[in-house]
Amino acid sequence: MLRVKRDSGCKSNEKPTTFSLHDRDYEVKEVIDRWYGDGSVYFKVEAGDGNIYLLKYDEGQRKWDLVFYQNPRKLKNILPSQSSEIQSFPQTVTRIVNSERMTPFH
Repeated sequence: MLRVKRDSGCKSNEKPTTFSLHDRDYEVKEVIDRWYGDGSVYFKVEAGDGNIYLLKYDEGQRKWDLVFYQNPRKLKNILPSQSSEIQSFPQTVTRIVNSERMTPFH
């Protein structure tokens, strides 16, 4: 289950500060990007573990979801270093189904 904490005094769809996933807590070191979708707000964040997470807040359901996870350290080992464009793609993308089970994309 995903739980997200945000800055005190902010709306629930603004700047997450920590999140918990399967009883493990992650500090948000940096909000890398934020954008708005159809009734949702997306946050691309770097967590304290050095990984990148894409969090989605559904405004209608007032619910957070994890859209993907990326481990930048693994990218450095498998991708050529000549192109920074190529390095922006995730090596491992994972989604949470029903906020419980994790399944990799192929």
